[in-house]
Amino acid sequence: MRKINIVLIMLLSITILNIGCKTSSKSGFNIRGVVEGARNKPVLFEKTSFNSVNETIKEVKANSGEFDINVAQHPGPGLYKVRIGRNSVLLMLDGKENNIDIKGKFTKFNNSYVDITGSKLTEKYDGILKDLKDRKINIMSVKEVSKKSNPLLGSILLFSTFGAKSNYAFLHETMLKKMKTEYPDNYLTKEYEGIVENLLKQYQREQARAKIKVGEPAPEIIMPGVDGKTRKLSDLKGKIVLIDFWASWCGPCVRSFPELTKIYNKYKNKGFTVFSVSLDGIDQRTAKQRYKTPEALKKAIENSKSRWINAIKKHNLTWDNHVSDLDKWDCKAAALYGVRSIPRTFLVDKNGVIAAVNPRFNLEEAIQKVLDKE
Repeated sequence: MRKINIVLIMLLSITILNIGCKTSSKSGFNIRGVVEGARNKPVLFEKTSFNSVNETIKEVKANSGEFDINVAQHPGPGLYKVRIGRNSVLLMLDGKENNIDIKGKFTKFNNSYVDITGSKLTEKYDGILKDLKDRKINIMSVKEVSKKSNPLLGSILLFSTFGAKSNYAFLHETMLKKMKTEYPDNYLTKEYEGIVENLLKQYQREQARAKIKVGEPAPEIIMPGVDGKTRKLSDLKGKIVLIDFWASWCGPCVRSFPELTKIYNKYKNKGFTVFSVSLDGIDQRTAKQRYKTPEALKKAIENSKSRWINAIKKHNLTWDNHVSDLDKWDCKAAALYGVRSIPRTFLVDKNGVIAAVNPRFNLEEAIQKVLDKE
């Protein structure tokens, strides 16, 4: 009888142990969600891409707003979606995740509002989006963060904030090199390579049509400075010069100043400087439409000049060369350089030759490239 009891105790212990194993976290890759307002709605776990080509991996139902997605093994590094109806959240996976938790509301089921834990890349991505939304960081900060991040996260950050535009071809090209190193056989790397190749080709076509081209002498600019004295671009020969077309009323121009001043302070002792051409003032079209007397026009121009000078002080633009003819879009230098929108920049090497056109987001790399040729 005693032997039978011992056997029963052993069997009971094994049973309890097995039950304990079954109630622990599931094996494989798991996503658990609690989404208010998603009662009985289909939930899709999808593999996606830069071009939003989606492939469904698994579909479940959100019973009472809760759902569990379990797959036998991790789907691999890449970009994924959890979608409920038309709403979805992005997941950036590096292949090391096991369990991901999602909490939020169906009406705001996107990365800016939903809490996602269990994926370090996604958590960092969401944090950056929220900081941008709350204006704790600006778009230039995103560029710096992307450069230091895992390239999977970095590439998606670039797409989210800058988009697939030829202006940013060199930003994407730099990130692609990192993707090729870390994820050489990944499907996103191959797709990204095709996108970057098209952006570079588009950029080259645009440069071929542009008025100012790399390798050509920079046209002379002679304009009055803040003090009324004439300043010449040619007087800066022997220096690396960024010609920066801007205006105090231009939001993107103003947002670029922290990064520009940082680069200026870093490279000014290596021969780098800035030649700022302001498009403040009043153009002829505006003058005819708004100002009925010469006195009113004169006062408007004076006010615009004050805003220009105050912007220089406010944003700590400490370089010497600030010029403007206060003709706004009738600015002679803008016409000479084919400038139809701002900000617009041109990097000139020490010989007075155009080294880069509009290097707004790869300025430091462009400066370093010029220095390396010396």
